[in-house]
Amino acid sequence: MGSPSVDLLHFRGRSERSAGGAGLYTALAARRAGADVTMVAPRPDPMPPELVAPAALLRWRGPTVAADALPHFEIAHEPGGRTTYIRGVWGSEGHLSADDVPRDLQPGLAYVVPMMDSTRQVEIALRLKEEGWSVGCGTYGGATRKHRDVVLRSIELADVFFCNENEAHALFGDVESASTEPGKLLFITRGERGARVVQGAHATDVQGVAVEELDPTGAGDTFCGTTLAFLSRGAHPVIAARHAVAAAAEMVTGVGPETLLREGTSPTPTADPRLRVDPERCEAVARVIATAPEATAFDFTGPDYPEPGHPVALDFFFAATLQQFGFWTEEGGAYRRPMIAALDGRELKGSDFLWAAYRRWLDDAPLELSPGGQAEIAATFDARLRADDGVNPLPAGPLHPAAAVAYGRDMTALGWTPTSVVDSAAAADRPVEALLRMLDHVGGYKEDPLRKKSALLAAILSQRPEGWIEPGSGEDVPPIVDYHCLRSCLRLGLVTVEEPELAERLETRRVVDGLDEDAIRGACSEAVALVHRMSGRTMGAVDWFFFQNRHRCPEMSAPDCPGCPADGVCAHLTELFQPVFRTTAY
Repeated sequence: MGSPSVDLLHFRGRSERSAGGAGLYTALAARRAGADVTMVAPRPDPMPPELVAPAALLRWRGPTVAADALPHFEIAHEPGGRTTYIRGVWGSEGHLSADDVPRDLQPGLAYVVPMMDSTRQVEIALRLKEEGWSVGCGTYGGATRKHRDVVLRSIELADVFFCNENEAHALFGDVESASTEPGKLLFITRGERGARVVQGAHATDVQGVAVEELDPTGAGDTFCGTTLAFLSRGAHPVIAARHAVAAAAEMVTGVGPETLLREGTSPTPTADPRLRVDPERCEAVARVIATAPEATAFDFTGPDYPEPGHPVALDFFFAATLQQFGFWTEEGGAYRRPMIAALDGRELKGSDFLWAAYRRWLDDAPLELSPGGQAEIAATFDARLRADDGVNPLPAGPLHPAAAVAYGRDMTALGWTPTSVVDSAAAADRPVEALLRMLDHVGGYKEDPLRKKSALLAAILSQRPEGWIEPGSGEDVPPIVDYHCLRSCLRLGLVTVEEPELAERLETRRVVDGLDEDAIRGACSEAVALVHRMSGRTMGAVDWFFFQNRHRCPEMSAPDCPGCPADGVCAHLTELFQPVFRTTAY
């Protein structure tokens, strides 16, 4: 919701008349990113020449107005990123109300652009929320300075809110202090430095994309529209922001909305040139998985799991799955060894120890596994995870109780329980997507853009005998990329490391930085997704194949190549190792 405008732009010593308006830029960007978009805005008659091409691409609904009643602005962009509004007429946008939303539209995701009268944005957002819409809102500098209290009310109402860095300073004091209520999202654009994604108390910075800027008009609106499109399709907020940063970077290379009118979809984030996914190798491995007996989805039953039908099984799986990370130790800036600890006389490795410890916890104090119990568990967490020597052996130390508390607090604040989350997801048309969206707001799960633990939980919920959720038509869980999967991808040759220096760090098992880890894991996720599509098997089956490969291609001993079903198609790059990087994601 928000009117197009016809603007006069000044930049780089030239002046151009152009289509404009936050509503138009946002709608065009969302359309180009693949969303089904309706723009609710005053529709001029006759149509100004600048708006003819955009109008042809949009489903434009709204009251008819005279062409000269549209908003129009004169904007000067100056070196150093400074923008001056020389002249502005808000025109017919000020007459928009929630009554202009066509009654034949089913409630979905509505974005209400910043308006001259900030109270009107609040009124529209409130009405849409009452009618069952999810609502996004944005703001502008003048509103944050003159009507900060009203803008804060918009933030309170909105499920998704957008602002730039200067506006964040006015609203929150500084960017670092910006946070949201549980269940809400905040996106802060930072120009060429990218954006910050805020999920409750957790924030992630997304890198910018270097381009030769021509006209920055509408860059923030392009970011909004692209982000909203990807969110509407179920993307993690950080993944949505990465696509939005790429789209906004492309957009500023043209005049006005020129790039948003191009054929094709919006640009994808640039792949790291140091890594290359090998489609032929992926296809060869997919053929193996398609017929391998080992590629069978695990049902997560056995002595270390709740028996089918256990009344607290959902609490167990929600609380334990988010702890599936970090089962290795570091020494001198390099990988040392995997975690192995004794529990009831059994030597158990990594995740096997964790499942067994949580099963003991289930027997000893089941109420502590509820969200409320996890929220208060910090002081006794180590005792619950003790090995036979009485010590908690998890190498990531305080990261584990912190994740438990974050999970419990977010679930409690949202009023959710594992049962209510599962019931809500199961009732959706796309249950897996619904579950992942909800977990994007829950501590312990929301922090990972590739959703490894969320995907693992989705697999558990669909593969257990209870069949708590059933994937909808054409949907499956995303790739479950842990470090065993990363090691297999690199050694099989599904992903080739093109840079010798990075390959050397992997071979010598030295600690890498966050950018290296993100690049490697992103490429491996792409490769696993390709293997999944080519194999025709479920992601649960593909994941179990890779997870079982930890026995055939382990960390500390020579691989058992003859015993591996993929031996005949493997690149045998056995000197490579997973990226050594401490993270709570896997």
